Amino acid sequence: MKSVDFQVSIDAQPLTFTAPPILKDGVWLVPVAHFAEQLGLKVEYPEGGEIVVLCGGVESERCVPLRLQDSKDGAIEVGDVIYARLASIAKPFGFEIYATSPNVIEIIQPEYLAPEFTLPDLLDTPRNLRDFRGKKTLLYVWGSW
Repeated sequence: MKSVDFQVSIDAQPLTFTAPPILKDGVWLVPVAHFAEQLGLKVEYPEGGEIVVLCGGVESERCVPLRLQDSKDGAIEVGDVIYARLASIAKPFGFEIYATSPNVIEIIQPEYLAPEFTLPDLLDTPRNLRDFRGKKTLLYVWGSW
């Protein structure tokens, strides 16, 4: 599969990469610096070169280290570009990731998500809004005052 087949959007805006994403062991890896920047995160490279640290967040300044040479939970270096999984970069900072297909990913910032709530369905079974994330959902609300 070619990197042109892989599409990522952040809040419905398509993302183009400075270095092409790569497919490793069936998982897409993206360039850390460029992707983190698009999410509003800072990237730091502490001395020693064994980790990459991502900092930022909506509510507070949070920092998350990614170990190099660990493509599952950390990052790897290919040439002079550091790559990591989308989830390793976005999830710790509260971003929601939806895969509409294995090659099409939508990332939504936490402030654009609907608030969590639970309502009963027609059979009086409680349903959480979170259960419908990533699916088209019609919410019919009425009232009589």
